Amino acid sequence: MAEGETPELERRRLLTALSAVGTAALAGCSSEETEADEPNENETDEQDGTESEQDETGDGAEETTSLRLLHDTHFHGKLGDSEEALNVANYFGLIESLHDDADNAVAVGNGDDLHMSVESSVFDGEHIASVLNESPISYNTIGNHEFDAGPESLRENIAASEFTWVTANVLEAGTDDAFASEAGATRYAIEEIGGVQVGFTGFAPADTPDVTSVGDDVDVLEPTAAAEEVVADLRDEGADVIVVLSHIASPAARELAAAVDGIDVIVGDHAAYVADEAEEVDDTILSFVGDEFDYVGQLDLEVADGDVTDYAFERHDLAALVEDGEVEPHGEIESLLTDYESQLEAELDEVIGETAVDLDTRRETVRQGESNFGNWLTDLIREDVDADVAIQNGGGIRSDQLYEAGEITRGMIVDILPFPNYTTKLEVSGEELKAAIEHGVGAVEEGHGRFPQVSGLSFAYDPDAEPGERVQELTVGGEPVDLEATYELGTNDFVAGGGDGYEMFAEADVLVPSDEGTLLSALATQTIEDEGTIAPETAGRIETV
Repeated sequence: MAEGETPELERRRLLTALSAVGTAALAGCSSEETEADEPNENETDEQDGTESEQDETGDGAEETTSLRLLHDTHFHGKLGDSEEALNVANYFGLIESLHDDADNAVAVGNGDDLHMSVESSVFDGEHIASVLNESPISYNTIGNHEFDAGPESLRENIAASEFTWVTANVLEAGTDDAFASEAGATRYAIEEIGGVQVGFTGFAPADTPDVTSVGDDVDVLEPTAAAEEVVADLRDEGADVIVVLSHIASPAARELAAAVDGIDVIVGDHAAYVADEAEEVDDTILSFVGDEFDYVGQLDLEVADGDVTDYAFERHDLAALVEDGEVEPHGEIESLLTDYESQLEAELDEVIGETAVDLDTRRETVRQGESNFGNWLTDLIREDVDADVAIQNGGGIRSDQLYEAGEITRGMIVDILPFPNYTTKLEVSGEELKAAIEHGVGAVEEGHGRFPQVSGLSFAYDPDAEPGERVQELTVGGEPVDLEATYELGTNDFVAGGGDGYEMFAEADVLVPSDEGTLLSALATQTIEDEGTIAPETAGRIETV
């Protein structure tokens, strides 16, 4: 749609009620909430916009072009299991079939593709870039997890990509250039499809620097301000239709649609929200189909005289379609999948030791209270850098499992600690240490990943008190914290840089830099290999009152 409103679209809005939506929820690397709406059981759900009343056979009728938009990705670095329905080969087999069924089709991703999986820890995102290169995907955008292995790794994967990365708000620091523009990324792109000039751009969450490892050379702009600039540029350069590949949460996407004129379509969501139907906000169509391999979204747009005049939405249920034999796996991607599985199996099935007790990495444990694995890990961090105390953000402990006593494989550790975080040591005051613990428990009711697992200290907190007033007791080495004293703090480089909102550490004196520290997964693996058997315990380090 052009910035001016079309009669057809105005009529459709008057005749078609806005789609029902679930409760808004933001999610990130650290706090992964989702909206409440549940999809229905239909294999393919279809929604039609109101039919256009143009008489295409009469004199003076406008010529209408049909465009098919297929979306999205949001794979979190996963390939899926070749023996199961939900995998990249089946996903792109379905997309390829839907793509080939339309004269004017384009397939797009919405970011968070390269990382945070076991596969990513071994292949560093290259596995996803290779798969997307073989797929029908033409455009993708940068999500927060693209930076999990740091900016240089992302640059390398962008350079290896045969599709185009578009990002309006992730820039080289101090410039107007897209991040990794030298490797082929761009703030936006325009492609002629069926005679229609289609513009593509994308957005990462505004809090990306807080939840992942962007480094010092990357700026992440607030999406609305970036959108106003880029949409104007796209219109000036002749775009008829503008499509946003969104890795911002659906509530923020709705706000973006309401605030910025000229966006025709927004696809994708940061929080993996699944909507039963597409929805409209002012002149913008929004489509949310979750993440990973569950659904493929399809928007069939009708475009006349540069305006989107009508649309139809379908949501394709991959598992149901595979079960019914309606999906042919993508051949080249199926070969890649089985090859990567073989490589991964050899790497990760190796037994490195055993645990004498169950290991608790469950989300509700590491983000709300004391975890025996959290105790063990923070003890390792404190010992590795010879610190007085240690803090590990609970959101950095993944996998959400209660592992029974028994063998530990290399893959288990990579699954628990998938992020490339390194140990580091800071000098902090007692006041900063108390502020950090207070911050860590400040959003416990939201299951936020900033909740602290600790070593060398203990604390008691009241989850029902106001944030900022929850810590009732804090001791270091068994003694009350001295707010005037200085302490040596061991942590990971993400937290040390202010990640998860630990801004009180961002300017602290660095005693052991991360480039002299140890990769957390390597530290854990080496310790298990050296000790043979571990038996982590809870010890009353964290209590609620």
